[in-house]
Amino acid sequence: LPANTFVFFIASLERDFVPMAGGGMGNLCLGGSVGRGVGGQIYNSGASGTASAPIDWNAIPQPTGPVVGLSGESWDFQAWFRDSDMGTATSNLSNGLTLTID
Repeated sequence: LPANTFVFFIASLERDFVPMAGGGMGNLCLGGSVGRGVGGQIYNSGASGTASAPIDWNAIPQPTGPVVGLSGESWDFQAWFRDSDMGTATSNLSNGLTLTID
């Protein structure tokens, strides 16, 4: 991530591939219902250019509100962050990450 940029995490049970999602520079790897962290779940990458967030498997963000993750489900996550392209503000997405609930 770029240093000192805002980032939030998005989650879905489905994968997809949307190049240059939302007119930004990155590729969206999530599909279906995509939830995003809200209400204090916006992070800053700081000087190190890193951000992390704990996953609450009892409150995974979804468009209609948080849901409980079930054993055996595989959830896909990405970070969506502010970026710039030759000085022009835009957004970007991290690589996707899949986690399976035990």
